[in-house]
Amino acid sequence: MKSEASPVWQQWQTVGHSTLTWGFWTIYDAQLKTPSGLYRADQPFSSEMALLIDYRRRISKKSLLSATDEQWLHLGVSLENRQRWIRTLGQIWPNVRKGDRLVFVLTGSGGRFYFDDEMIGRIDDLLLARSFIDIWLSESTAYPRLRRQLIGQR
Repeated sequence: MKSEASPVWQQWQTVGHSTLTWGFWTIYDAQLKTPSGLYRADQPFSSEMALLIDYRRRISKKSLLSATDEQWLHLGVSLENRQRWIRTLGQIWPNVRKGDRLVFVLTGSGGRFYFDDEMIGRIDDLLLARSFIDIWLSESTAYPRLRRQLIGQR
């Protein structure tokens, strides 16, 4: 899929950023952007936002899908939804290498995935889109420090 010449999220302001490490390995750097540069915890889905993930190591699509499924299990997402959504994401996501950027833009009707600056897929299921962003922004996330940093609460 071809994306617009300059995706609008590139002009948005950064709310916060963080780095995910696992043991001795740095997995990725993450950044949350919104048009205003603010994140409203009382209305997390009332406006658009973009989650930018800059990978610091190679990760197969299979491993990305498995990690996503594990996070949804942690958040209590039903098996039926997890299986359906993993199939959907499996049709969109590539393998990633060190230096690659995957961006998810949450919209009022779903979301869009970008690989570097090119749109690679659209999600028209709002529940899937919100559940995906919840991996990082839910108060029940497995990574509360990462969440605090992303939403600007050091």
